[in-house]
Amino acid sequence: MTSNSRQRVTLYDAALADVVQKYAKIVFAYPKEKIWNQKGVSLKQRIADDSGLKKRVYKALKRENIERYIVPADDSAPTRCIDGRITAGWVTSPDLQNRALGPKVAGGTVHAALAHRIVDTERLRTPLIFEEDIKHVVHRFKEIGIGFGGHIDDHQSGSNTGCGAVDNINLILDRLQSAANQQQLRGLSQLILGEAYDAKDVVNEVIGRILYLDALKPIYLPRKNNEPQGEFLYKNTVMNIMISEASRSQEIVPALSGPHHEVGLVLNFVPHTTFDTDRFSHDNQNEIQLFAWDIWHMYEEARRLYEYDMYRNVNEQRQAIDNRIKYLTTRTLLGISTMMVLTDGSLKLIALTSR
Repeated sequence: MTSNSRQRVTLYDAALADVVQKYAKIVFAYPKEKIWNQKGVSLKQRIADDSGLKKRVYKALKRENIERYIVPADDSAPTRCIDGRITAGWVTSPDLQNRALGPKVAGGTVHAALAHRIVDTERLRTPLIFEEDIKHVVHRFKEIGIGFGGHIDDHQSGSNTGCGAVDNINLILDRLQSAANQQQLRGLSQLILGEAYDAKDVVNEVIGRILYLDALKPIYLPRKNNEPQGEFLYKNTVMNIMISEASRSQEIVPALSGPHHEVGLVLNFVPHTTFDTDRFSHDNQNEIQLFAWDIWHMYEEARRLYEYDMYRNVNEQRQAIDNRIKYLTTRTLLGISTMMVLTDGSLKLIALTSR
């Protein structure tokens, strides 16, 4: 585990959906019930159903307890989903308990493919199909030393992978283009990106490209037999890649177990560390879990994807830097939109920062 002196744990006193209204200037507070998924993961509803849960959550989220689960991240290990559920078989498997943990990123490689499409439009102009973008980014990640990550769960159905961030791409894109959601999306993005946040130019351009991509959804995200309610074909591609990558490394595709019982979201800004969600879930009898998002790894992805040589043309350098900021912004917006789709916004927000 990392030294406790390396990070500061901050528990916000506002729920995820209320952070923007409390810590940022907003023009109009659109009802959060119409922005976040009221049928999604809910701490508010669980506390209403179990009066003793609030006290147990308070104890689990104490700074000294959270610090116990901050561990080194292995950048060569497969990236992990932000999902807080325990990996099936973890309790009885020393191999799983002692394995190297890759960074936890929202949407994993699949969201990276979507972000790469939105940012690097020149290189990815054709073919305009999501499955091809996923294959391209898996190959590109191998070139730059970033592991492919993905998971299933123990109650998936049909062509769904069991990962909400992957299975709900269409809903995530819908949230991003909604005018009602913009202040929440932008406010939370600013909270996460800090000085790297550029509302005037970058955010507006990224949202504009997302709107354009959404208009091409029937082409970019084709459904089986082109039926309006058919399964999205990209899900089969993701499953096939996960199975293929696991077989090459002689591993199994990780399956997460049980229902979602996340009570908060951890934003980790401390480089080369991650949060051990398996152990945290197990130690809390799987009734208290945490989504965890290694923000620092988005910066690492951007740096490796868009490298530049300082001896090259200055315009090429500027383009690479510009692409890095757009990639960070896109990944952040996708991650926030994912939380809007999966939760009702009542979860706690925890930040891990360097001292």
